[in-house]
Amino acid sequence: MSIDLSDLPGRPVIIGGGAAGLMTALQLAPEPVVLLSKSPLGAEASSMWAQGGLAAPVGADDSPALHLADTLAAGAGLCDAAAASRIVHAAPAAVEHLAELGVAFDRRADG
Repeated sequence: MSIDLSDLPGRPVIIGGGAAGLMTALQLAPEPVVLLSKSPLGAEASSMWAQGGLAAPVGADDSPALHLADTLAAGAGLCDAAAASRIVHAAPAAVEHLAELGVAFDRRADG
């Protein structure tokens, strides 16, 4: 399908149909957006590598500090600690927001 973007003046253009692109579109709603994806939404996005999983410090036995330590250890020196900290601390609110939007999460003791 070919679309002439000049027919959509002033519309935000989101590139990518993975979790980040779709969440951006949701955040902009009800503003109409143009979402460009080379494949069906979610089909080839990096989000698929997560196999449907999402890690966030939301359990009673978890905290942002513990989760950050786990994240940095798993990253084996490749993580930007400041960026990881911002993401980890924002994650509980993001999970709550997704749940409010109707996203169903499996919450199991084994992760």
